[in-house]
Amino acid sequence: MHGEYGRVVAPRFLMTVIHAAAVAATGWLLLGGGLEILWAHWGTGWSLASPIRRWLLFSAALIYFLRVLITTFVTLKRKMGWGEAVLIAVWVLVIDLLFALLGGANPSAAGFVTALGVVLYAVGSWLNTGSELQRKWWKERPENAGRLFTGGLFRYAVHINYFGDELLFTGYALITGRGWTLLIPLLMLVGFFFFSIPELDRHLRAHYGADFDAYVRRSRRFVPFLY
Repeated sequence: MHGEYGRVVAPRFLMTVIHAAAVAATGWLLLGGGLEILWAHWGTGWSLASPIRRWLLFSAALIYFLRVLITTFVTLKRKMGWGEAVLIAVWVLVIDLLFALLGGANPSAAGFVTALGVVLYAVGSWLNTGSELQRKWWKERPENAGRLFTGGLFRYAVHINYFGDELLFTGYALITGRGWTLLIPLLMLVGFFFFSIPELDRHLRAHYGADFDAYVRRSRRFVPFLY
């Protein structure tokens, strides 16, 4: 819905409620004894992850929820329809529960890979939310009305916010310590390159014309300094 603006609250509220439920379920599984209850019901002999891994996984889910709140109700100006709201909510629900189940059953000690995951998660969060807040504050100045924002973190890559999300979810997956969870950021990367980025590029080119083309020529597309 790029190019369509509005503040329809109901879809955003629905997405927020489902996302909050996902975070609550994650907390119950990882910290409230939920995993042990499920395992007892299923008759499995799995081992519980260390407290630090479980707390990191819950913190990752909670921080992302707070970031999405900022995006949904502060920085996002375009319309959000029911389909988009449900799709995002279900996607996040699946990720949080999947990572809690797989990471919460990983008894290996949290080491270098976990630490790397935390760093990627933090950097990705800053790139995504930081870049979008910079754009919002710039757009709110009257002299910038109708102009293309190419400063701040966006001067390093046209889609620096998407790159931030890619780093974030790669880090989130690494915190689980389970290789299969890396399929999530891989699927996101495919979605960015084949759907989200082409659609947004078409909108920006139609709206800003030569200014956007010049911006693309002098900047990177996705990864700062590389691509």
